[in-house]
Amino acid sequence: MTVSLSIPPSAQTWPASVFSLVAGAFLLPFGRLSEMYGGYAIFNAGLVWFLVWSLVGGFSTSYQMLIICRCLQALGTAAFLPASITLLGGIYRPGPRKNIVFGLYSAFAPLGFFLGIFVGGLAGEFLSWRWYVWIGSGAAALILVLSLLTIPRQRRIAETMACREAAAPPPPARMDWLGTLTIVPGLILVVYALTDATNTPRSFATPYIIATFVLGVVLLALAVYVEGWVAACPLLPFELFATPYMKPMTVALFLSYGTFGIYLFYASF
Repeated sequence: MTVSLSIPPSAQTWPASVFSLVAGAFLLPFGRLSEMYGGYAIFNAGLVWFLVWSLVGGFSTSYQMLIICRCLQALGTAAFLPASITLLGGIYRPGPRKNIVFGLYSAFAPLGFFLGIFVGGLAGEFLSWRWYVWIGSGAAALILVLSLLTIPRQRRIAETMACREAAAPPPPARMDWLGTLTIVPGLILVVYALTDATNTPRSFATPYIIATFVLGVVLLALAVYVEGWVAACPLLPFELFATPYMKPMTVALFLSYGTFGIYLFYASF
């Protein structure tokens, strides 16, 4: 890939890094959309979007085109990941079976990560880097077909849950636009500054790195204020962290998922 697309050293980390950056930044807004319009629609729409841009990305003629396609791919991932949680939460009632399903869902995240590296190595060794992207599109197509054939639609899920619970349904979710406009660009700017600083001669002393980092921190600080004291239906309500063991679990997840990026960074040498 590096040779065929003439990727300069300063941009070699971006085809991998930009995907996780965009996907992580848009998880919360797409999670809210899945609450508003149903996990079934958002899940399948995300798969279709991912499939299309995976196919297009495999035909990239420049590294700029590949990076743009990876950005657009990530939007599909940001859609179907939270929507899958919505679907699982609606299909399975609380109990041991639901715990097992969510445990399996979590366990396959690191397994899929390292399987992707393995498949990418095989594709690069025996085929072409383009097949790595096309194999992903084939997997998305298979999952899309299975989804349309097996996953119950949101109306059926809602009817099932209504039969199980006599309590009144919660009020309808609304999009938190202020939270979206502060969280998403804030995360993108901060991560961009931290990532691209290593590719500049002056590192963190580079003016545009300082500007993007400071602006990102300001936006994230505004996001904390918006989510805690302004938004009527926040994307990230503070009450979430009042759940027992939520804070240590968040720290553990931060450290465990952080090792994925570190592994990719050192594996590229």
